[in-house]
Amino acid sequence: MYMGDLYMREGFDPESKEPINFVEDIFTYLSPFSAHRIEIWDEVFPTVEHAYQASRIKSGPERDEIKHAPSPMDAWRIGQKYKNDPDLAVQDYDKDTVMEVLFRAKLAQHPDIGVLLKASGDRELHKVYAPDTYWGMTKDGSKGENRMGKIWMKLRDELIT
Repeated sequence: MYMGDLYMREGFDPESKEPINFVEDIFTYLSPFSAHRIEIWDEVFPTVEHAYQASRIKSGPERDEIKHAPSPMDAWRIGQKYKNDPDLAVQDYDKDTVMEVLFRAKLAQHPDIGVLLKASGDRELHKVYAPDTYWGMTKDGSKGENRMGKIWMKLRDELIT
């Protein structure tokens, strides 16, 4: 749901008086939104999300707008605005391959990510985010492809073997 300029997660009730839990844990480092700058394609991006959204757009001011967005959420919003424009969007975009390339770069450039992946052992990695059942899945696991979790598990398996 959109509230003004803010994107709110599914289930957010603006009328509730319950406390809001904004707990962070180390596994949020696997998110493309985490504050891990990456260098790739002879460019520097503030986060994987910035790089992913920018990579979907041909060169030009729209791509630069994404690259220099003040936050990963802003990069996502701007990317959504342009991704279906045939004059701007990269045709035949392989989002799984691009995300894997970006996560590999993040892993190579930030040793803490490798430590974290190894520490996760053989546990499944889930991106629990019901609105996006391609990259994520519902909390109960009944819907969703969890493509992001699968990419991280593939990279973890390569680290361990």
